[in-house]
Amino acid sequence: MIAVDTNVLVRLFVNDDSNQHKAVKSFFEGLNETEQVYVSLIVTIELVWILESVFELKADKIAEILESLLESSQVSYQNSTAVYYALQSYKSGADFADALIASLANDAGCSRTLTFDKGAVKKTGMTLLS
Repeated sequence: MIAVDTNVLVRLFVNDDSNQHKAVKSFFEGLNETEQVYVSLIVTIELVWILESVFELKADKIAEILESLLESSQVSYQNSTAVYYALQSYKSGADFADALIASLANDAGCSRTLTFDKGAVKKTGMTLLS
């Protein structure tokens, strides 16, 4: 398994540097059937943040990108189940990082996730701490 940094995935989906875009496409195309690319949760959160804030992509386009990674047999996520459920909340309007926090807490068996963020309460099912 080969891990990738956020900038590798950014270059895969955003062709803002043609040389780096070609390099990452060539890397993925060169993988054999047994090789996988490891994507950590931190890389996933950074990817969403960069695509939103730097490249100003809309949530539906970012969701397509995350779905393509989740569906790829070449990609292994640190926790694909948590990413999948966070993605569902994100597609419904939640902040991706908040959705992933709630999803990971649920995976860990937590009864609830406390927050002061009213938006996270409404969109992810977290519990407001008052």
